[in-house]
Amino acid sequence: MAIFLCQHGNPLNKYIRHYEGLSYDTEALHSNHQRAKRAVSHEDKVLQLDFHAHGRHFNLRMKRDTSLFSPDLKVEISGVEAPYDPSHIYTGEIFGEKGTLTHGSVVDGRFEGFIQTHQGMYYVEPSERYLRDKDVPYHSVIYHEGDINYPHKYGSEGGCADHSVFERMKKYQASAMEEPLKEEERSHGHGPVILRKKRAAQIEKNTCQLFIQTDHLFFKYYGTREAVIAQISSHVKAIDSIYQGTDFLGIRNISFMVKRIRINTTSDERDITNPFRFANIGVEKFLELNSEQNHDDYCLAYVFSDRDFDDGVLGLAWVGAPAGSSGGICEKSKLYSDGKKKSLNTGIITVQNYASHVPPKVSHITFAHEVGHNFGSPHDSGTECTPGESKAQEKKEQGNYIMYARATSGDKLNNNKFSICSVRNISQVLEKKRGNCFVESGQPICGNGLVEAGEQCDCGYSDQCKDECCYNANEADGNKCKLKPGKICSPSQGPCCTPTCNFKGSNDKCREESECAEQGMCNGGTAQCPTSEPKANFTACHGDTQVCLNGGCSGSICEKYGLEVCTCASIEGTDETELCHVCCQERMKPDTCSSTGSEKWAGFFSKKITTLQPGSPCNDFKGYCDVFMRCRLVDADGPLARLKKAIFNAELYENIAEWIVAHWWAVLLMGIALIMLMAGFIKICSVHTPSSNPKLPPPKPLPGTLRLNTGGGKHISPPRENYQLGQMRR
Repeated sequence: MAIFLCQHGNPLNKYIRHYEGLSYDTEALHSNHQRAKRAVSHEDKVLQLDFHAHGRHFNLRMKRDTSLFSPDLKVEISGVEAPYDPSHIYTGEIFGEKGTLTHGSVVDGRFEGFIQTHQGMYYVEPSERYLRDKDVPYHSVIYHEGDINYPHKYGSEGGCADHSVFERMKKYQASAMEEPLKEEERSHGHGPVILRKKRAAQIEKNTCQLFIQTDHLFFKYYGTREAVIAQISSHVKAIDSIYQGTDFLGIRNISFMVKRIRINTTSDERDITNPFRFANIGVEKFLELNSEQNHDDYCLAYVFSDRDFDDGVLGLAWVGAPAGSSGGICEKSKLYSDGKKKSLNTGIITVQNYASHVPPKVSHITFAHEVGHNFGSPHDSGTECTPGESKAQEKKEQGNYIMYARATSGDKLNNNKFSICSVRNISQVLEKKRGNCFVESGQPICGNGLVEAGEQCDCGYSDQCKDECCYNANEADGNKCKLKPGKICSPSQGPCCTPTCNFKGSNDKCREESECAEQGMCNGGTAQCPTSEPKANFTACHGDTQVCLNGGCSGSICEKYGLEVCTCASIEGTDETELCHVCCQERMKPDTCSSTGSEKWAGFFSKKITTLQPGSPCNDFKGYCDVFMRCRLVDADGPLARLKKAIFNAELYENIAEWIVAHWWAVLLMGIALIMLMAGFIKICSVHTPSSNPKLPPPKPLPGTLRLNTGGGKHISPPRENYQLGQMRR
């Protein structure tokens, strides 16, 4: 397949600071996709895509993936049920690199998705999604997760809007009006419980079934139903990988499966039955519209949109609890205090943030964060679960976890993991609720060509298997997907096994050299290609903008000079413009943190200023950089909370009290002046004030007051007339 690659060092948008253009023969890939779609043999079912990017070679081997979709999946397009063909969804790996993962779709001969390597995640997307008005010689872009600048927040409270919204949601969840059990439900509450528990012990229910809706704005952005379904698949695959890899205190292999999809196309914008048809809907109302539908048949129900919500909110969801309040996974439709029946097993996601579309990595983590709320996890707090706030440099470098309330840099060790606090909360909810709606997950399939748990090898079925080392999937249960007697390995296990079932020699190459790693060589003792030897740390990569660390191009430019990256924080007397500069410090010496353009680091950077990208966290994660490179501070509590703090600020009143004590004479003079002013005001105004007492003289008119004259030129006093009339009424 012909490959063309165009490298670019410029940012793709404000969230992606480095990318490379990618061009290959789309007609050839489309033809291979069609052949794999119709294939019967094992070899033809594999879709292969080769290209070179970011200083390394990618040899993708993928197969059709339906594992994320329920066998009885229902797809609706504008309210009409439509047949669904998932053949454009693929999952696979980089050939010869065990432990890698690729997932995505092939539409019109172009691959879109993510590639998990041993050096981090790469993302491939259509170029026109970012470069609509530019004529470029490539059809796709590829970038590394380390080059993503994360938005300052998933909303001001980690995706849950501000604190006041969070509190309102919490109160509403507690207002459910529990309905009495029906007679048949009551009768089932006794006796058969033991039987149900026995079955639950035998069958592990660990799969959460999803109902995903997309509004017309989401469809307008992605253009086709295939592209929309590919986005749904990508998001579900991303969270599936995170949750399956987490041990929730003994509850393992939590997975997700899409049971129903509803796609609202652009024509639904005018459909009065479409609750999401209006463009200007706030994030709370948008979640409420989703919750007003009955979602009893699903574990969770989400709506994906392309809306720019206030305060940069990317997602919102109801928080689950083991008992005491409604909401979260498996929650059934109930009547609430406002007289409405709602399903609170819901959430919403948007892919737009401050008028810019966020990279898939950002919305994937947002989705994982919001689903974490549904599973019962509030935001992380406390020193144990917020290591990014630690004063200990070693802990701080590990970063915060998925459920942290504010911004994360996205490339730290903990950023894609759940904290122990989240694990404890989620495990309690799973223990209590998963039996209500979770279903049994799919088991590994012998014959799909992938070596999975419980399999020694997998060469396919009898009509596909050309492997002399492995029993095919048509053999008896005790033999299938097992190595034949006397055979050491199988080529299905990896590239370091020969067709004669022996390990290749230590001089055989199994992986190409990359920018930060040497070529992979077989070791003569395993079928898998061993991890490549990393090149020397601080080797220049990404066009000399980053450095290699442990085989990955992920280190900061600071580390090239023996420094470490830091955040320039706002300190009295410092230059505020440095808050949006890339800053470095001497190791373990935060007081040396300074801009790359400062005199301090002139010997390394020659006073050249390197700025952060718009939207990057700044001032120790207290704000974000705007397009003018100014750090805009954000108060996560919102305007009402700020007003409350300003009025009831104890420090303010302490300062006032101290000033009064120090300047008592000024306070005394001000008091006397105020009394004299009030006395003068009363004296002056009293002569112009009408009175109902007939013995008092009439009030003097104010200057410029019109006088009412009757015959004889006598002035009639309105107050006296009113008094007399009042007496007559009595």
